[in-house]
Amino acid sequence: MLNKTYKAILYTFLCYVLLLNFLTFLSSGSPKALINPFYIKNRTISMYHLTKHVVMVAGLGFVTSERHEVDAFIQTACEKYGVDPKLIHMMIQVESKGRQFAISRTGAMGLMQVMPTTFFDISQGDPFLAEDNIDAGVKYLSRQLKKFEDIPLALAAYNAGPNNIKDGKVPDFGETRHYIKKIMELYEK
Repeated sequence: MLNKTYKAILYTFLCYVLLLNFLTFLSSGSPKALINPFYIKNRTISMYHLTKHVVMVAGLGFVTSERHEVDAFIQTACEKYGVDPKLIHMMIQVESKGRQFAISRTGAMGLMQVMPTTFFDISQGDPFLAEDNIDAGVKYLSRQLKKFEDIPLALAAYNAGPNNIKDGKVPDFGETRHYIKKIMELYEK
């Protein structure tokens, strides 16, 4: 009896790994995903959560939140964490262009493009529900604002990770510098 239980657990795990690898292959086109069972990337994890969201919540119609709902979610999260809503609107515009089901090439998810590990460190929700994604993104940004006490540095930490901020300077990553420049230009208008 116990052997059957262990076998069922093992087969379930193997099916799960194969599903993740197949999703990695589909999303990245890398044959390594089919050869190496542990070639699981952030993008694969994001694809898994999107699939789970579509199957369990949104359905194949990809039901999204209305613009006024997103604005309300932003307002609520900003009041909760003490962040300027205008900054969050600009971040969403730059991060995902307002697409609720966006997944970046690195695996960042949703409106605020939060990485899977970051999202699940600070939230128990669904990364593709606008309310949960915005709450997690604003919470994470508020932590960076408190830590660095400077909007460009907080944006750099949000984009490149707080460990890449050395000596109070924006890291020399072209993508991060461009990201900060775009957001600050929109924010200061």
